[in-house]
Amino acid sequence: MGVYRSSIFDCCSAVRWRARFMLMVGCLGPCAMSVPVFSYGAMIPYIYSYLWMQGQRFEMLELNLHPSLFLMTVTSFGSLIGLLSKVMNERILYAMFSLVLSLLMLSMYWLGNTYLSLSLYMCALGICGGNVLVYIIGKAVEWNPSKSGSANGIIGFFIGISGLIGSFVCTLYVNPHNEITSKVYDPNYPSLGNVTIFTDPSVYEKVPFLWVIFTIMLVALFIPSVIFVRSPTPDEVCEMTPLCEDSFEVNPLTSAHNYSVVEMLKTVKFWVLYFIAMTMSLALLSGSELYKELAKDTILDDTFLNVIGAVLAIANAFGRLLWGIIMDRIGSRWALFLAFAIITPSTVMLYVTKYYPWPYLVNVCLVSFNSGIFTGIAPALVELFGHRDISLKYSVCLSGELFGCTLFYVLSIGSVKLYNDLTFLILIAVPCGISCLASLMLI
Repeated sequence: MGVYRSSIFDCCSAVRWRARFMLMVGCLGPCAMSVPVFSYGAMIPYIYSYLWMQGQRFEMLELNLHPSLFLMTVTSFGSLIGLLSKVMNERILYAMFSLVLSLLMLSMYWLGNTYLSLSLYMCALGICGGNVLVYIIGKAVEWNPSKSGSANGIIGFFIGISGLIGSFVCTLYVNPHNEITSKVYDPNYPSLGNVTIFTDPSVYEKVPFLWVIFTIMLVALFIPSVIFVRSPTPDEVCEMTPLCEDSFEVNPLTSAHNYSVVEMLKTVKFWVLYFIAMTMSLALLSGSELYKELAKDTILDDTFLNVIGAVLAIANAFGRLLWGIIMDRIGSRWALFLAFAIITPSTVMLYVTKYYPWPYLVNVCLVSFNSGIFTGIAPALVELFGHRDISLKYSVCLSGELFGCTLFYVLSIGSVKLYNDLTFLILIAVPCGISCLASLMLI
């Protein structure tokens, strides 16, 4: 009996370390996919300056549409890999999406000189990146059935760190000497007024090569996940059973009933979670994309703004990690309530703190840290609806971001044409406050 039990623990230990290895290597894929997206807030002033000098004329705020386009295509096509896996091997599909993603990014060295090409690129990036994300999250849940919140938190940590990479590249490569912006006016486009851009060629002419740098990073990070990440074999699943039964790491916050997707769609709590997913995208975009736009006229130190981008990337990374762990401890209901209870007032306070560099840094990091609750969608689905078809459930719930991104873009356009920054931030904070109260319905 002792020998038998010892062999079980040996097997469990081997599977445990294999699961950890799969998770850590798998995290590299979403991190690679996220580098150009979560770095985009830091890149916007340089891209806008480059396009302006190429003769493109539009509001800088319109570049904020691109992260929204990315998230919209992620949510619209994120389940594509699940559908195609019925006729093709999932790992081959993952490798194909990774290859296409790398080639797309490299092509921007030659094609990224128009607003339209950047828009199309972000849509294509979302299609490929969404399937990369759904594949890795699905595998993380399969390998870590008793700790899906922590596993998704670790994936979210690596996604958040990707923004740090881009901020450092912008600081060290694009504008190492902290060149300042200038006000320029084009009489042919009087409606644009005075626009703030970099007029020094040594800054904006480096933009095309940024895509080459990001492609090299992308390929280096993708290769390990393409080679190693897979589903557990039937034998490994059997070995995980005594691990889950005997370990203190069992997650009690898992639905006793494994809902099908159709059954899930018939429940009120799914639509509550769907609305929360929508407002998560508002919080996420507010923290990662607006920090330069809000402070461009009040904080004129570009290096400091890039430092804010780097620090908020770290804050978001740790937020994703810690909120995943917290969700495993106290459940989705209270974790979501606490996160949105902090996000709601912090978002409005951005209007006050943008006049003071260091308080603004703290405020932006607070929003970014708590928007890390975004990583809780998959664990919340497991808690409320079970592990069954988790990748498909995740992609269905993630489609709520489609409406959140659309709302964010509409509100952004309105802040230029109809109302000021304070009204804009209040309009973002209101849905977050509603989500704070609605999360209490997730029982």
